[in-house]
Parts: sequence; C-alpha cells; structure tokens
Amino acid sequence: MIITINNPQIEDFFINELKSDVKAFSDFILKNLEQYKQQKEFDVTPLDPAKHSYKLEFDGVDDIKESDNPFANVEDVAIYAKDLREKSWR
Repeated sequence: MIITINNPQIEDFFINELKSDVKAFSDFILKNLEQYKQQKEFDVTPLDPAKHSYKLEFDGVDDIKESDNPFANVEDVAIYAKDLREKSWR
C-alpha cells in the first residue's frame, strides 16, 4: 500500500506518533472515520409539520370536496385497472 501525504501536519503525526507504521495509520484513520460517521449519522433535527407544511391549492377544482369519492364512476375494478395499465404505457 502506498500512502501519499500532502499535509505537513498529518505527515508529522504519521512520522512522530505512529512511527511510520502504515497499518497503525490506516487503523487510526478507519477508526476516526467510523466515529465521525456515527456522530453525523443521526444528527437530524425533526421539523414541526404544522410550521413546515402548506395547503396545496389548484385552479378550477374548488367545487370538489374531500369527502367526494373519486372512484364513484368505477363499476368494474378489473376493467378500470386494465385501462389504467394500458393508458400508462401510451
């Protein structure tokens, strides 16, 4: 394995602290990367849905109520599903 270090501080650390041991250096880096990953993995602040949501409004659909059944005109589910599949590929 070849390690090229372009940072003088990291190079000094490698030479002085790890005695130029490549295995110790790679273990050190992997350990610190794993700790960094664990620290950042779940660092998520949940958002309040009431503050971060909005109502979608569409033009010309004010006469439709939420309680209306959009599938009221469907008589046969199998035929309706077949039509949807056929139309989706066209």
